Order: sequence, then structure tokens, then C-alpha cells
Amino acid sequence: MLLPPRRLGILRLLSVASWLLLLVTWVMSVYAYSRLPQDMALWKSFWVKDVLWTKKSPVFFVYPVAQTVIFFAIWSLARAFFFQMSGLEKEKPASSRDEEVEVRLLDLKKETISLVLIFFNLILIHLQTSLVLLSHRLVSGINLFYVGMLFAVLLILIPYYAVRRRMLLRALY
Repeated sequence: MLLPPRRLGILRLLSVASWLLLLVTWVMSVYAYSRLPQDMALWKSFWVKDVLWTKKSPVFFVYPVAQTVIFFAIWSLARAFFFQMSGLEKEKPASSRDEEVEVRLLDLKKETISLVLIFFNLILIHLQTSLVLLSHRLVSGINLFYVGMLFAVLLILIPYYAVRRRMLLRALY
């Protein structure tokens, strides 16, 4: 049976997209901060109609800092634990086919983590953008449907990985 082709271009694209979204957050934050009114919205609750208002301050950058810290935490944890070899080679001497399977599984893991980072970034970008627009009194708050859909996609990535892994192993063995 022929092995499915590796999709290195897609992996690079997904990785670049996740890092690009983090960069966009910072560029957007610096640009928006300089144009914020003197009273800015700091937090809009998902459940309560009240908005926490404060004077314009660098506290605005809590969102991009938190996003960056969480981004690097997810990325570091993935590198430390998730990107480890699956252990197929521990059971028997590794053949070239087993090594190829390990490489394909690692590619799938990288793809999944990149997708997690992309959707995580999109959620936080939406939250911060909503607060900027709320500060200018252009919107009433966060689009809960959009945030809910992004969270749903994040949750779908769990079975997505499991199904793709199972399909990959079936195709390769």
C-alpha cells in the first residue's frame, strides 16, 4: 500500500498562520490603543450587561500579553509532551515503515496544535476587537454566537485528531 503524501506545505502554512495571528494582535493593539477614547471598556461580561469602564491606561495590553503567554504555554507544552513519539518503536525494532509512521503521526500532531493556536488566537482577537469597538460605542458587546462557534471548533479538534490518527494508522498498516 502506498503511503499518503506528506503535506509539509500545509503544515508550514498553518504554523505561519498561528504566529501571524499573534503578530496581528500586537499590531492591532498598538494601533487601537493610540486611538482609544479616554474612557475605555476593560471587560464585557458574557453573562451580565454591565461593562467595566476605566480611564485609558496600559492595562489595555493585558489582553495581548495574556494571549502571548497562553500561546507560548500551549506551544511549549505541545513540544514537551504532545510532540513526543507515540511509542510504536518501543514495542519492536524500528523499521523504515515504523519511522515513516512516526513522522506522519508527528505531522498530524503539529497540524492539530497549529489549528488549536489559530482558533485560540481568533477568539482572543475577537474579544479584544469587541472591547475596542465597545470603547468607541460602536457595538454593544461581544458576538456570543461567533465566540461560541470558535469554541465549538476548538472542541471538535479533539475528536478530529483521534479520527485522523486512526485513519492514518489504518492507511499505513
